[in-house]
Amino acid sequence: MAPRSAVELLPAAVLEALNSRLIDQAFSDYVGLAAWLKDQGFEISKTAVWRHGSDLQAKMEKSMGKARERMEIAKALGGASDDEKSALMEATEMVALDQLMDMFEAVSDLNAAGRMSAVPKLVRAIADLNRSAIGSAKWKREFEAEIRKQAREEAAEELTQELKNDGISAELEASIKRILIGK
Repeated sequence: MAPRSAVELLPAAVLEALNSRLIDQAFSDYVGLAAWLKDQGFEISKTAVWRHGSDLQAKMEKSMGKARERMEIAKALGGASDDEKSALMEATEMVALDQLMDMFEAVSDLNAAGRMSAVPKLVRAIADLNRSAIGSAKWKREFEAEIRKQAREEAAEELTQELKNDGISAELEASIKRILIGK
């Protein structure tokens, strides 16, 4: 296993400040960032800061790509049929699960303090995802039950209309509907 980067060994507060500066400066001025770290009491080369900045930028771009993907899914949900919405919700849950797996990998790269602060957030995200999956499954069952109910109602209506044309009584029509759709 490769030795850990000096940047990864920074205290959580300093690492967070460095990351903020990297983002604010659009991942540039690594000489200035190395000088800032030196002022904070940490002797870290501009190359080490650059490597960390490059990794952070790549992770952010990957995360932004997934965010764009989720936005496209959300847009597609707006104009989708109920069947399509169900499939898209399942796809969204899979994207979220994929993102959680990426986060688990990223947590292993953090220092001990970073891992300790990230674990509760990951546990919460997993719980939220599980609640979403349960809600989706419930919605899908209810949707399918509604579709079956509508199909029975349409069949009952079609059958009674056909029988009305043949002169069926109102009582017989009510009996047929009660049997087929419970009315």
